[in-house]
Amino acid sequence: MRRKTPIRILALDLHPRSFGYVVAESPSRLLDWGVSSDRRKHGAGNVLVLKRLRQLLDLWRPAALVLHNPSKKSRRPSPKKDRLLERIVTEARSRRIIVRVSVERAADQGEILTKYENARRVAEHFPVLRRELPPKRRAWESEHYCMSIFDAAALLFSQRQ
Repeated sequence: MRRKTPIRILALDLHPRSFGYVVAESPSRLLDWGVSSDRRKHGAGNVLVLKRLRQLLDLWRPAALVLHNPSKKSRRPSPKKDRLLERIVTEARSRRIIVRVSVERAADQGEILTKYENARRVAEHFPVLRRELPPKRRAWESEHYCMSIFDAAALLFSQRQ
């Protein structure tokens, strides 16, 4: 028997002191999106990330949480990020939220996309995000702050396949 009510999903793109997030209720309906960060050099970044995540979990009460964990595939392990990921998974499971940890980035039919191409496709699917789409990055520029939103939204696509 299929479930008639839409499932609310929270997708996170984790970084050392920040995360991009997207809350979706159906494949085409976004409820909330943004970037939460702690930019202090000597602060408790993980504590503030967890605090903001708890606020999102309390506000939206998602049925599922989707995360990306590149450290499982990378050559360089990241103990801090792994601990943060472990604490996030523990927090979600304590609230009986289904957790999916993705190792792969979203790709379209085996084709490798640049981050900007991926963000552009996400913006085409979710027109409300078009105004958030940053300009294409040049080689000497750092990644735009908002790109994390599109990486989180791309995780939704990878979970539907």
